[in-house]
Amino acid sequence: MQLEFELVTYDEALDRFNLDETIHQIEISDEEAQTYELLKSSDMNLYNWLKESDFFIKYVRENIYTDGEDRKIAISDINGTTFRRFYFFKVTSSDSHYEYFKKLFTIYEESDWQDREEIGADIVTHLLVKRQDMIIDLPKNKLVDEDVRKV
Repeated sequence: MQLEFELVTYDEALDRFNLDETIHQIEISDEEAQTYELLKSSDMNLYNWLKESDFFIKYVRENIYTDGEDRKIAISDINGTTFRRFYFFKVTSSDSHYEYFKKLFTIYEESDWQDREEIGADIVTHLLVKRQDMIIDLPKNKLVDEDVRKV
């Protein structure tokens, strides 16, 4: 089975995410495909599984970011499941994003008339922590360092 995914890069100095917009594909084993099928209905479980998977990190390091530099990335999309709202949420985002985050972060509105900006500010506060959890730290590529030492 193949997974299609997109990444965003994280600029720590600016505390900003940059969309890559390149679709990458990775071939996964039958066992990994079974895990994918179990987790695909829960977007955060799917995200965390890939984030913690050695095969995924190795693929990204060896096939996408081969320069050997320290890099911080996050997954933007996995087979049509998008995580972009985590990186680019704004107070002016659509109602569907508000509803998603209110449910995810268990944010309750006191009434229908409550100001959307209050809810948006609450979501942004929660996202500051959640975004950090979603960042994948790609340390310097040890293979590149070892090859340089051999020369």
